[in-house]
Amino acid sequence: MKTLIIVSSTYLGNTMKVAKAMAQELKATVKCPKEVTESDISSYDLIGLGSGINFASHNKEIISLVEELDIARKKIFIFSTRCRPILGSYHKKLKSLIAQKDGILLGEFSCVGFDRTGPWVGMNGYNKNRPNSNDLFKSALFALQMRKKAHPLSAFKKTYTPLLTYEGLPLRSDGINEVVGNVVLLNTSRCIACGKCMKSCPMNVFTLKDNAKTPLPVDEMNCIMCGKCEKECPADAVFINETFSNGLRILFRESSCDKLQKAYWYK
Repeated sequence: MKTLIIVSSTYLGNTMKVAKAMAQELKATVKCPKEVTESDISSYDLIGLGSGINFASHNKEIISLVEELDIARKKIFIFSTRCRPILGSYHKKLKSLIAQKDGILLGEFSCVGFDRTGPWVGMNGYNKNRPNSNDLFKSALFALQMRKKAHPLSAFKKTYTPLLTYEGLPLRSDGINEVVGNVVLLNTSRCIACGKCMKSCPMNVFTLKDNAKTPLPVDEMNCIMCGKCEKECPADAVFINETFSNGLRILFRESSCDKLQKAYWYK
């Protein structure tokens, strides 16, 4: 999944720190508004828009850029750094603009940042040492959520009912993509058989069977939802169905038997 993060960080670099933490999680390209073209928007699957909050709104560079570009049906997330401890309605203007232009807003993130303007000069700045490591960790977790929401297979299980099976796994199709699995969804139509899912999975979920062209999640019930295979897949062909019920399945299997331990140690 190609991700572009557009950030305007014009004061102390607070928002750029957040953008870089997100970019590391998403393997994203980071650009300032002046570097962005219409072709950039069309060639990326997920767009992040962020700035410091200036006079109760996102920076005018970000607002002006969104006004100019065609973002219809593009998957978007927004973020900011701010002075005050409560976010309030600072994102309202940008959110409203995205809705007007038919963009798909997946989520929003904000944290406080160091400010040494106005009344804060007298105390040599407010929110010292922010964003800190905890803020950046939270921003990376938010980026992970955005990647999950934007994934091509995120709604596949809910939308399409399995009518057939393939190598013992339920098979779903939309006429173009063929997707196997319930816990670990694998799009066999997009898979390039690079084997990264097999190498990255600590639970030996994937197997390359003799009569299969690609590795298959034949042991998907051993999946612990660590997400390594999904993150490493260069074709966005793997998606982990993260649900509370799957979490309970892992808990009960781990506490009641040694199947997960065996899947980890022996294969």
